[in-house]
Amino acid sequence: MKKSKLIKGLTVLVIIAICLISFCGIYIKKQGKMTNIMPEYSMGMNLSGARVAKFKISDKTEEIIYDAEGNVVTDGTNEDGTLKEGYTKENKPVNSEDVLNEKNYELAKKIMQNRLDNMGISEYDLRLNYSNGEVIVAIPEDNYTDTAISNLSYLGKFEIKDSKTDEVLMDNSNIKNAAAVYGNTNTGTRVYLSIEFNKEGKQKLEDITRTYISSKDEEGNDTTNKISIKLDDETLLETYFDEPITTGSLELSIGSASTSNEEISDYVKQANQIAGLIKNDVMKIKYELSENNYVSASIDNIDIKVVLCVIIAIQVIGFIYWGIRYRANGIFAIIGTCGLMAIILLVVRYANVTISVEAIVAIIGILVSNFLMLQYALRKFEKAEGNKVEIIKETYKRYVSILLPLCIIAIVFTFINWLPIASIGMLLFWGIVILMLYNYIVMNLLFDLKEVRK
Repeated sequence: MKKSKLIKGLTVLVIIAICLISFCGIYIKKQGKMTNIMPEYSMGMNLSGARVAKFKISDKTEEIIYDAEGNVVTDGTNEDGTLKEGYTKENKPVNSEDVLNEKNYELAKKIMQNRLDNMGISEYDLRLNYSNGEVIVAIPEDNYTDTAISNLSYLGKFEIKDSKTDEVLMDNSNIKNAAAVYGNTNTGTRVYLSIEFNKEGKQKLEDITRTYISSKDEEGNDTTNKISIKLDDETLLETYFDEPITTGSLELSIGSASTSNEEISDYVKQANQIAGLIKNDVMKIKYELSENNYVSASIDNIDIKVVLCVIIAIQVIGFIYWGIRYRANGIFAIIGTCGLMAIILLVVRYANVTISVEAIVAIIGILVSNFLMLQYALRKFEKAEGNKVEIIKETYKRYVSILLPLCIIAIVFTFINWLPIASIGMLLFWGIVILMLYNYIVMNLLFDLKEVRK
């Protein structure tokens, strides 16, 4: 008897601890203040609001300077700003007429879509105006929205050039894949942008790393040739190599080594953003941001609060009924339900499930299933028809036949490439799995058969 009470007490304490972690968070002292280290919930656009950005085809011009032989040069002016003798210049549109067509509009839309996917933005709305090439994008509002929006207007032109002659040594056509990778050092975790090159690029990289190495002349002066790694003509890095690279993979350090999960996460996002730019096709058309506005959530916060209050009220009524009708077992069922909800919310946080209005419907479905299952078990325990093992077995036999087909449907929904349906699928799947495992533990450890008077 004492052992049974001890097990029940420990089980309740564990459930309370899980609830405190899930509902309140885990706080540590960081930079002089208490910070919650739990990941934030990922909210859908109909709950958090959205950023709507419009990209128009750029009508800007760029100045091109030619030398006396008609070659394009980067610097053709004297110290007083005048052109060198024999040099000429002209202003050309950044978008020539021959690139402004539906094929390139479609390509731009596809590239923007790929970039959003690479940045891990699971919910977005992307529309193309075929008459003028304008692209309108709506994405959820969060801390990385501005960065995501700015990345969409890049051409994505990756080049490795000779720093002195500006000769292009490698470009996007040589890239097979790019991604963020980790490396552990004595001072913490370092994040790298790993660029994997194709067969041709692998050989070019090896040739480059054998040529652009540290060197000195006979007098000890530095004669090292360097390369410039550029994105849309902006220099990301200027470097040389200590030894040849024969693996066909180039790793570029992003930020510095760190032990902060937040900093490491930021560096990973930066690396993935660059990777998403360079491993896709180069846009043929130069876009510029013309509008960038926040649009409030389509579902009003008041409406959400009303719905949540109704759900909580119904749950409280159910709890009161359990407590009055089934006494100790009812109270344990209430505690168990709170723990179930806490675990589901932890999974939602760490699995980065996007919470939408549709996902809330899935959570309601899980709570209803849990209530019906525990209600059935509580009645059986009250009637004491059979032993504990038989009652639990009968309960699961009844509800597995109902929940298993629902679990299969949830798995199918998870792989549908439409966020509202996918979020329902993910929450239903995890909710059903947790419900079945968790309730088995709760009923075994906490529920007791009622003593029936003969």
